[in-house]
Amino acid sequence: MKTLNETFLEYDLNPFVVFSSSGKLLRYNLEAEYLLSFVSPNKLYELAVNYAPKSFGTQRSQVYLRYDRYTFCALLVGYLDDEKIGLRLYKEMTNSSSNVSKGDVTVTNLFALLELSKNSVFANKDLLITESLDPTLPEMKLHVESFLKLLNRIFTEYVDCEEIEIMVGLKIGQNLVVDGKSYPICNVSVISNKVDIQNSNVLHALASEANVVVIMKEDKTIMEFPIIA
Repeated sequence: MKTLNETFLEYDLNPFVVFSSSGKLLRYNLEAEYLLSFVSPNKLYELAVNYAPKSFGTQRSQVYLRYDRYTFCALLVGYLDDEKIGLRLYKEMTNSSSNVSKGDVTVTNLFALLELSKNSVFANKDLLITESLDPTLPEMKLHVESFLKLLNRIFTEYVDCEEIEIMVGLKIGQNLVVDGKSYPICNVSVISNKVDIQNSNVLHALASEANVVVIMKEDKTIMEFPIIA
């Protein structure tokens, strides 16, 4: 039977993992299980080694890490012998609440905004654009001006590619809660070969203004936001 400490650690909102001295994954809690779906164990092991204390014990460090839609502001690394090393990541917390349904929002057609931005950024550019769009998506509330600024900036990162794919649809299995109500998530992906995103902080700032989550990966940039009709 698990102790109370073990039970609390298992359901902690902060990811916790334990590695062997060779980097083998030995233990992780539920939040870390989700984190490991898009971050490799090797990457987390390297992180633990890089921030490990010089002698037995623990060491907490202030960091800024972004993985998928999550950001972390600190980590704790510790080991009591030469056999195991533990890593705990602390999520960045904010008191700000989503205002996607408030303020200067307009019920608009997402596909019209995509077309407008695409024609603006990729005009006279020699690249192949393929699209996979879900026609069942309804019109939704968006901060149109901020959304277009973000979309234009993302498309600009891909102007030198030979081809890109734009995918728009529902994110299956997850919802976002806004003002106490649960909404489905729209997923807009721009996919190409490996792209070195410049000034990622600018993208995240624009995304914050538009109340959109931006996820940057080697071969794609993803926008996620609630579908509020």
